Amino acid sequence: MKSLTPPCKAAIAILASAIPAAVTATSFPYAEPAFRYRPFHKLDTTSQNIAQEKLGYLEVTWNNHGLAPIEKKGWPALTSNERDAAVTLGFTQATWDCFINHYEQYSWEELEEKGVQEHYIKLGWTEAHWNHELESVPYTEGRWWDQLTDNEKQAANKICYFEPNWDKLDMNSNPSFFPHPMPNFRYVPWDELSSVSRNIAGGMLNYTQSSWDNHGDAIVEKNTFLNLKPEQREGAIELGFYTHTWDCFMNHYLSYFWSSFHEDLKVAIVTLGWDEDMWANDGDMIPASEGKIWDDLSPEEKAAATRLCYFKEIWDSEPITQWYDYNAGKNTAVTADGPLPKDINLEIFQETGYVGKAPGSVGAEVYTVAGLSAGTSHKLTSSLVVMILSMGAFLVF
Repeated sequence: MKSLTPPCKAAIAILASAIPAAVTATSFPYAEPAFRYRPFHKLDTTSQNIAQEKLGYLEVTWNNHGLAPIEKKGWPALTSNERDAAVTLGFTQATWDCFINHYEQYSWEELEEKGVQEHYIKLGWTEAHWNHELESVPYTEGRWWDQLTDNEKQAANKICYFEPNWDKLDMNSNPSFFPHPMPNFRYVPWDELSSVSRNIAGGMLNYTQSSWDNHGDAIVEKNTFLNLKPEQREGAIELGFYTHTWDCFMNHYLSYFWSSFHEDLKVAIVTLGWDEDMWANDGDMIPASEGKIWDDLSPEEKAAATRLCYFKEIWDSEPITQWYDYNAGKNTAVTADGPLPKDINLEIFQETGYVGKAPGSVGAEVYTVAGLSAGTSHKLTSSLVVMILSMGAFLVF
């Protein structure tokens, strides 16, 4: 959807595996560029080279819609070389402006000329919103696809949104039981990072050795990915983060409004004992789970915490230096390719599904199960004083 600074869509979606069934092509004004919804590793070598060398995509920005700087440009803003590259991949001006830019770079008057202004109006947009004259944004910016009405979905289709790009599908491979690929590089102590990584973390994200080694201490982790300052977001991408991994493993969705919780994410929050009043009251009331260490959580609560990208060491606020094996050069916590600990009951997501896995196909039998026990607890409690800053991305102070 139309963005403030930077351009971004509503509260970050959390699908993580196969693309859901798309709406039919007849719902769109133009033929869907199906290749754009194909994971980077499944593109042919020529297409990969064009995407990277001519359009500036990285694998991570190709696999996450709306993240690449090139996608913030409408067709007229592309250079002649960029247009040639886009055409070679299979785009036309119409499909680029609709499916990639969604007309975001055009003025309100130009939207009317192109016949798409009415669709944005149906999604709650006004000229004042579009021109950044209001602090608020349309409520649809805080909704996932399944939360839109049928009329809103139809309007979104006309500007080439459908579930995968509206919900910003994560096309990165993720065989683990975490919702998104685990950023193992974040769980390396400061003094073990390369000089390049330390310079990025310190210079662009304002980490110190202490705030890096103690997860949750850094101010930057109070923000969603799309609400980071441009330099911070660039630094996060250089380290290896993207929207989903940052919001889940770094922010744990603490910066989301209650209305942004949906399906399996809502199940996780509620299972941990939160309700809307607690979430909005900035710590005046908190659920019992907030006072528990990881080992005292029930299997259902551990599953809920796992959905929020917690594991024992992070939940219990243990410094990275305590669970990093310096001799082996890796952390000793649950790893991305590790088995599902037997005391995590993912069956709480049987009705909603679990980040892309269909309802009814969730549970221990889906994963390799080990006798591991994960362990400790960094609380969800934080100063949930939130405000909208851009297109459904929220900031916590």
